[in-house]
Amino acid sequence: MKHIEKKMREEGIHEPLWDKGIGIRVTMYGKVIRRQKPVKATVVNDEAILRHARPIDLILARVMHVSFLGLMLIIAYGYFAYDLGEGAY
Repeated sequence: MKHIEKKMREEGIHEPLWDKGIGIRVTMYGKVIRRQKPVKATVVNDEAILRHARPIDLILARVMHVSFLGLMLIIAYGYFAYDLGEGAY
């Protein structure tokens, strides 16, 4: 992400103002890189992200996506396997 944002700053494109320290733009950059084509309505500059993304960035975006899905599966398994819902006590 630092590489992409550095190159974008050199072009005069700055990171979104709405993401002051939260880090949501990281997931949005990952979605754009994983998709490999720009979308018309977006809150980040898809063309600039794709222009500066390296091949390793595609691999990292896929790893981030797969690890997120794995985390969701573990959470879902824990919820249903241990039934910590209402009335379990």
